[in-house]
Amino acid sequence: MQKHENKVSAQINLIKLPANTVYEFELDHETDWLKEMLLEMNEHATDKKPDVYLQETHLHVYGEIEKKNKVEMGEFLIVRGTIEAEYATECVRTLKPMKVELNVPFKVCFIDESMANSEMFAEIDETWVENDTYEIYFYTKRTINFQEMVHEQIYLNYNQYPVLDADAKLLGVDWRNPPKA
Repeated sequence: MQKHENKVSAQINLIKLPANTVYEFELDHETDWLKEMLLEMNEHATDKKPDVYLQETHLHVYGEIEKKNKVEMGEFLIVRGTIEAEYATECVRTLKPMKVELNVPFKVCFIDESMANSEMFAEIDETWVENDTYEIYFYTKRTINFQEMVHEQIYLNYNQYPVLDADAKLLGVDWRNPPKA
């Protein structure tokens, strides 16, 4: 099996990928569409300008893709990888600036949208293929929306309520002994 290194675009055209060839990829926030995601991840941090936060934070996506073909599934794409990030935000308790790390491994199988209502894939979000379990995503017109999948993986794991120090007492507030009315 051959291995090739390649940058992955936001939209992957299956026609351009040969079957049974593994492509390793490595992307960072120098890639335009990942830069936009990192800006979005940093949007809750307000102490500095967005460009400054881009320099102080990072977003890195790496892994491998492989196009396969099976009679019962048709043409599909296997993607195994990891999303690593450090983004700026604010503590929801104190509004102090903070950074949050994100490390998200993912295993995804892209299947043609025509299979979405088939008995094999209706009402499930994972499938067993190539001796492993993969999350199912669907593609349209032989085009994979890689950007959408990465965005979803990030926001399924994004800390919506970051707390700088969950055990610290807030000045003047003792939540363990509320005032008596």
